[in-house]
Amino acid sequence: MSSQNLYLLDANILITAARDFYNFDFGNNFWDFLVRKAEDNRIKSIDKVYDEIIGGNDRLKEWAETDFFEHFLDTTEDEVLNNYSKLMEWAEKQKGKYSQNAINAFIKENNADPWLIAYAMKNKQKIVIVTFEKKVDNIKRKIPIPNVCEEFSIEYCDLYQMLKNLKFRF
Repeated sequence: MSSQNLYLLDANILITAARDFYNFDFGNNFWDFLVRKAEDNRIKSIDKVYDEIIGGNDRLKEWAETDFFEHFLDTTEDEVLNNYSKLMEWAEKQKGKYSQNAINAFIKENNADPWLIAYAMKNKQKIVIVTFEKKVDNIKRKIPIPNVCEEFSIEYCDLYQMLKNLKFRF
């Protein structure tokens, strides 16, 4: 991975960090780091992830609305919409590999996962999706982000790899 990648955050990264190991009660350095790196155009997320986060009524929602709002990228660009359409066509052809429930969940318009991937498809050489999801072969009940990333040659990593690459320090 290049040192100049743009890391695109999945909702599970922000939600898990806020609830667990970087709770806002003691993890301010982490949240400040995300904002600083977003201002440097190294970390972003998308509007659909924002929509998932503001469904809660907690400190993460407040942070998303006040500190990180401008770093949620717009998914209504033509290129992203075209990529999303390609992903929907791909998902419909996955019958047999994934259950119909998994396909239906993936193609739901309010599911941020395919939108995140569609955005990353804009620039596969630069954009890396950051998620806690793992690649799982022979899974039927869900379409994991890493499985789709590998199908479309998109890089992905977990939070810890991103933090290491961006040299996060407490």
